[in-house]
Amino acid sequence: MIEMREAWRTWVTPRPLRSRPIHRWFAFPHSFTGDLVDALIAEWRLTEHDHILDPFAGAGTTILAAKLRSIPATGYDLSPLATFVSKVKTRNYNHRRVESCARELLHRLSGTTFDVVDREYPDLVREALPNGILATFEGIDRAIASSPGSPRERDFFRLALIAIIPKYSRAVAAGGWLKWVHNCTKKTSICNAFAKQVDLMVGDLSTCPNTRANHWSASCADARSLPDEAPTYGAVITSPPYPNRHDYTRVFGVELMFAFLDWEKTRRLRYQSIHSHPESRPRRPEHDDYQPPRGLRSTLTKTRRAGLEPKIVSMLEGYFLDMHLCLRECQRVASPGAPIAFVVGNAQYAGCPLPVDTYLARIGQALGLKWEKTIAVRLRGNSAQQMGRFGRHPSRESIVVFRKA
Repeated sequence: MIEMREAWRTWVTPRPLRSRPIHRWFAFPHSFTGDLVDALIAEWRLTEHDHILDPFAGAGTTILAAKLRSIPATGYDLSPLATFVSKVKTRNYNHRRVESCARELLHRLSGTTFDVVDREYPDLVREALPNGILATFEGIDRAIASSPGSPRERDFFRLALIAIIPKYSRAVAAGGWLKWVHNCTKKTSICNAFAKQVDLMVGDLSTCPNTRANHWSASCADARSLPDEAPTYGAVITSPPYPNRHDYTRVFGVELMFAFLDWEKTRRLRYQSIHSHPESRPRRPEHDDYQPPRGLRSTLTKTRRAGLEPKIVSMLEGYFLDMHLCLRECQRVASPGAPIAFVVGNAQYAGCPLPVDTYLARIGQALGLKWEKTIAVRLRGNSAQQMGRFGRHPSRESIVVFRKA
């Protein structure tokens, strides 16, 4: 059953997150909003006795929305940037103590200039943050590391620093890649921008209640092979990467290599990521139980005949295999009767529609999950290149809902 809910259309875009307290600290492209999580929680009548899983945690939207409802939640992601952001957003803080640490840190930075880069960085970081900008970011990072706060308070300020990198980077996200721009911002404004970001984040703390319990977490793990051993989750709310060729190790390459990974580890992460971009070449768990969903082979045959590059065809084949593995893991760790929601976007290649939500429903059914419905919330335009060659053919963005038997 396909159910139309156009009232939810803005909930599958990241735009509303940029004005929401705490969510706005850092957002990922193609994110859904806390409103969507709230709506599913209400529809499924989840309570504080349930436990929500998000195996593609991204910037922690599901975990944070669950926390605001006092419902335990666990997130996993392959990216250390994603798990770091999710942890910082969902931790408990002593508001007064963070304010005090912020005043002391910003006072130390006031009037300070940084001119020397001491650490080794990949070429991407040095080229994206030139002319003393990298030295200033590193200097602020050192000041945070030596500040008297606790590790979680230092992480709080480090996220504020990472969040302002795009304002100064010469490499900016453009779809699934980075493009180079001439950025006229000066290094002397970085400390002011950092102070504004810290003030915004400190001000947002009053909107998130602290709890004695610690039921919200995020860890690095592969959605195709989760670390959980028992079926303990009462619901799954997640959104895997769309099969749109976007490589998030490139989109967030400057942030990843400034704060978390060197070039070689970033490349390994790129290879292991979900096969939603052509450079992925993951090591997968055993998958002898996989059969491509009905209709996929004929769709891919049409795209080949239409001249689609072989590496893109291989990407699409690998993508649905990965979706099988992810759904198989969700089924394994979910409690009996648990609802499972995947937010996905359909696509088009070489003028051929790729109904991701339909194929995902068939994959889930083959695994023994009950497909309850697909909630269609909006139509997205195809890429400019596709429109130029094949005309405008909008694709559906949907929430595919299953139930574990």
